[in-house]
Amino acid sequence: MNKVRLGIVSVAAAVALVAGTALATMELQKEFGTTYPGAPKAKCSTCHTKAMPKKGEGDVNAYGKDLAATKKDGKYSFAKIEKLDSDKDGVSNIDEIKKGTNPGDPASK
Repeated sequence: MNKVRLGIVSVAAAVALVAGTALATMELQKEFGTTYPGAPKAKCSTCHTKAMPKKGEGDVNAYGKDLAATKKDGKYSFAKIEKLDSDKDGVSNIDEIKKGTNPGDPASK
């Protein structure tokens, strides 16, 4: 009986995690646009390794990892990672955002 309960709890936790991640992504895209109104819109690939991640493919790139590290009380701080060069391509995150290049992709400068 305990295995059944553990299975149910595990499935519920996984569903909540996936649903929360999908919602957070859309909310973060909106927040990105509000934070950087003159910059091109954020895409999934701004933070994720895939342009259109499907369920279970939500791996984040270096910029996404740096942004995730700023999370406090459910909020993210874009400002805290603006001066970083998350993808180590020689261009700061804020400069890439202003140019419309991807701060999480070293091939995009």
